[in-house]
Amino acid sequence: MGTARSRVVPVEVRNAAGRGRGEAAHSGGRGDALFVGSLEKGLRVLSAFLAGEGHLGLSDICRLTQLDKSAAQRFAHTLMVLGYLEKDPRTRRYHPSVRMLDWFVAYMRADPLTQIAGPHLVDLHDETRQAVNLSRLVDTDVSYVIRIPARRARLLSPIVGERVPAFCTASGRAILSGRPDEEVADILDRSQLLPFTERTICDRAQILARIAAARRVGYTIAEEECLPGELTIAAPILNAEGRSVGGLNMSMTTRDWTPERMRTGLAPPLLRTVTILSSLQGYRGSSAIPA
Repeated sequence: MGTARSRVVPVEVRNAAGRGRGEAAHSGGRGDALFVGSLEKGLRVLSAFLAGEGHLGLSDICRLTQLDKSAAQRFAHTLMVLGYLEKDPRTRRYHPSVRMLDWFVAYMRADPLTQIAGPHLVDLHDETRQAVNLSRLVDTDVSYVIRIPARRARLLSPIVGERVPAFCTASGRAILSGRPDEEVADILDRSQLLPFTERTICDRAQILARIAAARRVGYTIAEEECLPGELTIAAPILNAEGRSVGGLNMSMTTRDWTPERMRTGLAPPLLRTVTILSSLQGYRGSSAIPA
């Protein structure tokens, strides 16, 4: 069994994504009488821990949230008292507590797609013996909400809740293939098209061509775009209006698979599964992709 390798996310991507989410949240309430600015600032402190740094000092929180020291300290202390953050008495650095998982449980219980998808993902995993992941689009990223690792994983599977850019992932491009052109253009406009590996496709025209191809054949393949040695194949799950609501992907290594073999051996069971899931979401088209 090979050694698992972690995903290498460029610092520029993490920082840009963190700034984009924070600035959007901060400016989104201007002129809205119902918007609670103090709540937004508290959530901004929690969001600081999404940048990939698990333990943050007060100066780190100030830097990532653009809050002054007094405000950052009050919000961090309040979140600690409420049980959402813990503080190391030796280093005085904060980190999320296990109570944060309460929100994930609430999401999983409320989301109808994850409620029905589980058994079908297990069937696909049993049939193909590959890692299977269900993802959702979150702004310009995809977030993995269900993952079933391969029995003999050679690569580190994504963590549930992990977010990666949609433009360079098979799941992201699959989901975008089920969205209108103007929405795809807006997402790409707001994305940081920076490379993760030497094979990451960052050219806008090539990205659009991959999305268009996914609309035609029903799935898309990404070759070592997020992680060296990783291949992924994904297809969109559609709702009654033919709009993508999620993506289903399988990942494997270049050591064991080729894109050609994926097309013949993995695309058919993948498409069968997303067709079932799409029908359960109300889609009544003749295939998993609208004509």
